Amino acid sequence: MIKSLILSVLCMVLLSELSAQKEDYFWLFGYESNLFIEGHENYFFDFSKGSSPDSIRGLSPLWIRGNNASICDADGNLLFYTNGCHIVDRNHDIMSNGSGINEGGNFLEFFRQDTCSNYPGRQDVIILQDPAYESGYYLVHKRIEFEFNGPEGEIFNDKLLNSYVDMTINNGLGDVTEKNIIISNSVRLLGDYLTAIKHENGRDWWVIQPNEEDHFLTYLIDMQGIRLDQVQASGIIFHPNASASGTSKFSPDGSQFLYFNDDDNVLLYDFDRSNGQLSNLRQLDILPGDAVGLFTSVEFSPNSRYAYLAAQTELYQIDTWESNLEDGLVLIDTWNGIRDPFNTTFNLMASAPDCKIYMCSGSSTNTYHVINKPNKKGTACDFVQQGIRLPFVSATATMPNFPRFRVDEDDKCDPTITSVFGDDIYYRRDLSVYPNPVRDVLTVEIPEGRKGQLVVLDMQGQLVSDDKCRDLDCLGLIQVDMSGLAVGTYAVEFIPDNPDGYQEEKLVYTSLVVKVE
Repeated sequence: MIKSLILSVLCMVLLSELSAQKEDYFWLFGYESNLFIEGHENYFFDFSKGSSPDSIRGLSPLWIRGNNASICDADGNLLFYTNGCHIVDRNHDIMSNGSGINEGGNFLEFFRQDTCSNYPGRQDVIILQDPAYESGYYLVHKRIEFEFNGPEGEIFNDKLLNSYVDMTINNGLGDVTEKNIIISNSVRLLGDYLTAIKHENGRDWWVIQPNEEDHFLTYLIDMQGIRLDQVQASGIIFHPNASASGTSKFSPDGSQFLYFNDDDNVLLYDFDRSNGQLSNLRQLDILPGDAVGLFTSVEFSPNSRYAYLAAQTELYQIDTWESNLEDGLVLIDTWNGIRDPFNTTFNLMASAPDCKIYMCSGSSTNTYHVINKPNKKGTACDFVQQGIRLPFVSATATMPNFPRFRVDEDDKCDPTITSVFGDDIYYRRDLSVYPNPVRDVLTVEIPEGRKGQLVVLDMQGQLVSDDKCRDLDCLGLIQVDMSGLAVGTYAVEFIPDNPDGYQEEKLVYTSLVVKVE
């Protein structure tokens, strides 16, 4: 049954070597090590080694919730990572001088009792290699401030900071040689939206961060260090609710920059990597702009043609090749309402080295969503809700924030990376059932007339029925007696047999069914 299977495609086997950079091949997730609850683990996915996902419970000192950034060397070996509070080395120890990231200001004093275990934000920290020093890395991050302004006070970002890591110190484990150096504090900054891409020269970096008014601040990291290079008009006045409500991304080929949230909607620009200039603004309104607390995110397909927009209960695709963006807009799917154990709505997205896009929810869940074929137009992109089952429950709303690597490579990702979890690989598909809601007898359409196992699970994942279609020839329609079950919601799942002992994709077909009196 599905509960006994580890369903995921985040852990990969590299079948053929790529010459491309692998700085983004190590993804970290999970809870702090001293949270001794079974299943609540720190764990990681190593895209370069292909081993099953490993728990680092008892090792990592961080709760990775929200801010999440890591960096590997060019061969995919982890160097260090951060959650915006601390910098941790590859041995999962806090790096020398690595505590106190973002310290200072009133926010930690008033809201965290001067203790930083996880720092709020979803796209507020990023790690970039120093163009002037191969073993040096800039950690660019934003500090949250708090001011008493009226009865409740005001929380905002007003400083872009830099901390610097030298990997030659401490026998290659690294040392934070500079910390919380102010890069810019002249204006308030929007929460989220911090992103970066390589300069056209393949060495330097462009870093973009919007302010709270109507401009994008463009920073340059080059041989001389990091500095504000230009302030560019956005073409609109950012909405007061824009802060921390959306994300921004460069396209994998570096030619486009996309900013998106519920209130400002879609702002798509051309981008010139030679001078850092944004131009040719194209706008698209797809959301009404009146939602409160709606969190959105964006991601591009590896071929840079399609942009995906996640808006909590809806996923859209835009064909950026269309001169009129509205002509290229497609609603890919709406949230199916599944709780696992909390709402599995659409939140952050991240493009992975295996050419797929993974999406987390805003709450802790046992599953992630996946866009299997993001280079395909419309629903051919093969978006599957709850498409992968995680090895441990996820922490709240986190995906690693990487710059665009491999921007000058012909291959932006490696489609030959094969998904494995032990010996079993499973992909979720929809199962046709009726009537729904059901009182007594549920009819299930067995896909493709295949043999397999048909099970019914309650919302706690407990098996309540598996007496139909087990090792039988399940052709056509199967009827399941639901009359003896309590009123509530159940998952009906069909797992096809594999008569040949091998198939390229192993599938599980699922549907939620409401039992009524």
